[in-house]
Amino acid sequence: MSNLLQGRRLQLRPLAEGDAAALFTAVDSSRAGLKRRLRWVASVASAEDCRGFIRASCAAAQRGEREVYAVIESRSGALVGVAALQGMLAVPGLAELSLWIRCDRQDRGYAAEAGKLLVTHAFRRDVLHKLYARIDPANRPARKVLQKMGFRYEGCLRHDRRRNGRWIDQECWGLIRVEWRR
Repeated sequence: MSNLLQGRRLQLRPLAEGDAAALFTAVDSSRAGLKRRLRWVASVASAEDCRGFIRASCAAAQRGEREVYAVIESRSGALVGVAALQGMLAVPGLAELSLWIRCDRQDRGYAAEAGKLLVTHAFRRDVLHKLYARIDPANRPARKVLQKMGFRYEGCLRHDRRRNGRWIDQECWGLIRVEWRR
């Protein structure tokens, strides 16, 4: 995995154990917004839980299964989110893109910048044919970010996931390498 992806206002670098406290602070400060869309949020109760996630992510990166990056604000050095490529061994040439930005740093274009950095990184290596993302249809900001990155709407999986005691739909978005705008 590359060490650093540099953008105009952000850096993406592999998560490290030293990020555990900052990651917990980011999750905890955004818990109400994150838990609506991400199933793992309720299980994060401490920096030690984040450290376990980081260790598991590093091990998965060593196996080539997943790449998980800290999204770092260049000016302040603050961890403002996480971006990842996942499921890279399940189907060769295919990976799921996921990212989140802490609530107090949203609406600044950080998700689009981080996403574009990760998409560029993914496709320039010539190993991926397609990136995909799954989002809650009610998550309009995520839809706008995916559109800015060039992803296309591919359909809706009805009642595909159970979250917070209810079944939710998942919109499917995809970006094929030949469609990617460098």
